Amino acid sequence: MIKKNYRHIKLSISLVVLTGVLLFSSCRKNRSMQATITVKLMADTMIVVPNIRVELSQQSVKIVGYTDNNGQFSHTFDQPVQLNIKAYNDTLSGIGVINIGTYGEDYYKSVFVY
Repeated sequence: MIKKNYRHIKLSISLVVLTGVLLFSSCRKNRSMQATITVKLMADTMIVVPNIRVELSQQSVKIVGYTDNNGQFSHTFDQPVQLNIKAYNDTLSGIGVINIGTYGEDYYKSVFVY
């Protein structure tokens, strides 16, 4: 009789611990998404373009930045969104679209300018 109660207690404690682990691990989900835009030359797609203005926009959303020395501009989002991309300077320009939709994932998009 005591062995049966001990097994029951052991099973109950195991279930409580497992439930706690599942609950606490699900609370720590990454609720952000990183988008990285890489601007490249259309004539030679291996060449990245630094210091290009990048605009991410859709209706009332507008995010503006410039590419770094690696030709990249990054921004973090906290909700899914589809954005139009416009990359340009005085002599070059290009457009694209990026869909950002799954929490915790990173998104990469290349825009080619000419």
